[in-house]
Amino acid sequence: MYPITDRQVLSINGPDSAKFMQGQFTCHLNEISASQYRPGACCTAKGRMINNFNLLQAGEHHYLLSLHDSVAQSTQAHLKKYMVFFKSEMAATDMVMAGVKGPDAQNILTTLFGQCPSDDFGQVDVEFGHIIKLPFEAGFELYIKAPLADQTLASLTSKCSLTTQSAWKLNLIEHGLAKLTSENVEKFIPQMLNLGQTGAVSFSKGCYTGQEIVARMEYLGKLKRHLYRARISHCESLTTGDAIYSPGHNSSVGELVNWVQHDDVIEALMVLEDKYLQNSLYVNSASGPHIELLSLPYQITEHQA
Repeated sequence: MYPITDRQVLSINGPDSAKFMQGQFTCHLNEISASQYRPGACCTAKGRMINNFNLLQAGEHHYLLSLHDSVAQSTQAHLKKYMVFFKSEMAATDMVMAGVKGPDAQNILTTLFGQCPSDDFGQVDVEFGHIIKLPFEAGFELYIKAPLADQTLASLTSKCSLTTQSAWKLNLIEHGLAKLTSENVEKFIPQMLNLGQTGAVSFSKGCYTGQEIVARMEYLGKLKRHLYRARISHCESLTTGDAIYSPGHNSSVGELVNWVQHDDVIEALMVLEDKYLQNSLYVNSASGPHIELLSLPYQITEHQA
């Protein structure tokens, strides 16, 4: 069992909630139900991300939005500017999150709580709250009502070994599931974080804020940067947003998005210019720690119109 302590869960509730979010988010609200959640992102008019998230339906006209806690407050401020025109309200919740992963995870969750989603992007509602299944065998996320948190976590630890928040962060990195943090707000369009590959962008829905830029990059083949997984050795310290360099190029060719210390190395996700993938890569300077690129569980390909 992994504690997830770097996430905030927001509640969006009211009869116009779906209509409001359909005009703001990259995911298609028609694909969200009591049995299916969707990842997504919220963009500026220029198509630059201010967050990315998982969006669950918690009841009729009621949704839960989980995102990195460093962008939760700015997200509320951004969305509330538009929400005043809709019958919808947003508020922070005190829900507790946990992750479960492993070959017996589905059986354990079913035994403890009566049911568990079996398909990617699946969702079930249980007594304590909700369970969702992440794609690419990345495990399950649990959304737990605060009054039931102690009891639920005790049940989990009776069947699962307790690990750390850093271990869950490593799990997401290994599966290419980036989380936008405050350091990278308004730097990337969704495809730069491979959100098209991870189910977070619908190219069939109608207009939403930033949609024109996102679609243009997708269909005109103008996108030249993507998210890649990497390992960095012999590195004492890093900061999210650190620049990536290649010898012979004075300017940076990418930047660090997510990272975590694991044993004696750093595992990371970084946005890189595609044309430099075959070059030697280093962090912070052309003579800095060396970067080794690793595989992702999905192919980085452009959308076919």
